[in-house]
Amino acid sequence: MKKLLLFMMIGFLFIPATILAKEERVLPSGMPVQDLEQTVDHIMEKYIGKDMPGIAVAIVQDGEVALLKGYGLSDMESNIPVDPEKTIFEAASVSKLYTWTAVMQLAEQGKLDLDADILDYLPNNFLTFHFDEKVTMLHLMNHTAGFEAKAEHAFTYDPNHIISLEDWMTNEQQPKQVHKPGTITSYSNYGTDLAGYIIQRVSGQPFEEYMEEHVLGKLQMRNSSFEQNYEQMRTAYASKGFGYIKNGEQFEKTPTIYINEPPAGALHTTASDMALFMLAHLNQQQTGEFHLFQNKETLRTMHEQSYSPNPQLPGNAHGFWERFNGEHRLIEHTGNSLGYTAMLSLLPEQHFGMAFLTNVANESSSLRIDLYNALVGVVKKQISITSSERDELVQGTYRMARGVYSNFLSFTPVISNRDVTIKRNKHGGIHVSIPDEEQPIHYVETAPFFYERVSDGLTSMDQSGVDVSRLAFEVDQEQKITKMSFGVDADLLPVNMLDRSSTNIILVTLYLLTFLLYTLFFLMHWFRRIFKSRKGRVVSLSASYRYTAILAGTGMLIFVNNIILFLRATTDHTQSMSPLRLHIAINWLLPLAIVVCGYCVLKNSKQATLSTKIFQFLLIFVSILFSLFLLHFRFLY
Repeated sequence: MKKLLLFMMIGFLFIPATILAKEERVLPSGMPVQDLEQTVDHIMEKYIGKDMPGIAVAIVQDGEVALLKGYGLSDMESNIPVDPEKTIFEAASVSKLYTWTAVMQLAEQGKLDLDADILDYLPNNFLTFHFDEKVTMLHLMNHTAGFEAKAEHAFTYDPNHIISLEDWMTNEQQPKQVHKPGTITSYSNYGTDLAGYIIQRVSGQPFEEYMEEHVLGKLQMRNSSFEQNYEQMRTAYASKGFGYIKNGEQFEKTPTIYINEPPAGALHTTASDMALFMLAHLNQQQTGEFHLFQNKETLRTMHEQSYSPNPQLPGNAHGFWERFNGEHRLIEHTGNSLGYTAMLSLLPEQHFGMAFLTNVANESSSLRIDLYNALVGVVKKQISITSSERDELVQGTYRMARGVYSNFLSFTPVISNRDVTIKRNKHGGIHVSIPDEEQPIHYVETAPFFYERVSDGLTSMDQSGVDVSRLAFEVDQEQKITKMSFGVDADLLPVNMLDRSSTNIILVTLYLLTFLLYTLFFLMHWFRRIFKSRKGRVVSLSASYRYTAILAGTGMLIFVNNIILFLRATTDHTQSMSPLRLHIAINWLLPLAIVVCGYCVLKNSKQATLSTKIFQFLLIFVSILFSLFLLHFRFLY
């Protein structure tokens, strides 16, 4: 008996420690989970009250919620703290991940084919496409269907003006298709709306009802809803945190908005409910209480890359955007609305996910970078600075592909001067000048037409969640650059000389000075006539001069008219364009005045002196150029 006890004690000494105690769980960065809360607390101290009023954070690891915590205030005026289980935020574009999840559910059931023409699922003559190539559900998920951006009526401040998804899709004007399907990444809310409408038609249920039953309800997300009017949500109205916008050092409360594009951005949710969604997406073995799909392969497929502009760039994974953080590949989505910012990020291979909801618009501190680095880890890659023959070839001006093309708002990127410019660095590589960045960013080619950043420090784009550490160029058979991409939600396209901001600023200045000087000349001439007529002297003015004066005045009127038009349009991008059509009609006075004045000047040209002809024809020439300018930037239709 004593010998048996002795052998048992010796054997006990050799039992692995993992059997005696639960193995310590760690995050992808190697940090022990037990240190997570203290680390996040320390990070949040830097930002709460300074960059945002409040934030709710959810972090999951290995099938469990590792951290669920609120920081700061959901209501600054009433001093109400953020509660991660009860405080409701607007998820904005993070809503799209839930919509794409529903798409994958229907694809799994055989009700949707991701590669089929979406027209197969829509009413006859529902869409008009500029290109012959079919548009598929994958194009919608990858944001490569080619639609221009459209913001008109996207949201409303009046709950009585909420537009249902059915009415939104059938009555609102379809955005123009401006890019060939599958060639250009251009983030599209409308594409997601189309997917939501197809969900509605294929499932036979209203979109909000389908999401409630098959996504939110299936995961018991009791405080979440896609209802456009959140006052009709199941939870108490008072549980929603107020939205704010930072103005200088102060936070200003934003008005309530109602989203008319539910699939693209109407989700209201809590950090606690987002944790459930993350856990379901990380449940690779389909075990446990919650799961979204019947087949584990569906989940794995959804997390696989479905499109990338370049093999070495991050791309899209069935609606998720890829992100490379050190050696890790994350899939994620961010969202911004009037008063709220949201983010959800997953690392499926290591069963890790993190999400946050804040009540400030356009959060662009270094918060998310600190979270990535601490929880996921980062590896700094050393890159040698070398020259390439392609450094000179890629020089030029590039503009974001996402934008308005079919009306006068196409002039927005010109007047806002948001273009990216690239110049060769004499020491090797290229300098990329991005709007709002104080210094150009230095990149070096590490593979043909693929560049990596060598500049230190964070850019404003990094801080807002856009990774600009890599970029790639695509060329045609003639070795001309056709697009540039960071591997994010919008490619950039080369801008020709006539469309550049610098060119058009010079032209617009020329038009303004011409009309202003001519108008002043004729006003002075008119006052001179009045002055002399009072003294009994009559100063005559030829018919051609009178018409020239009318043309100068018309040109000045049209210039002012378009300033007013643009100011009215840009103060509220979601307003209806119908009330602005009057300005477009007024613009046609200039071509009419050119025809009348031109006819009169030509008719009387034989009697005019050379200086008079030059004076008149110069005005006509500038007026024609201005009319072509208005035509080119859609100010005439």
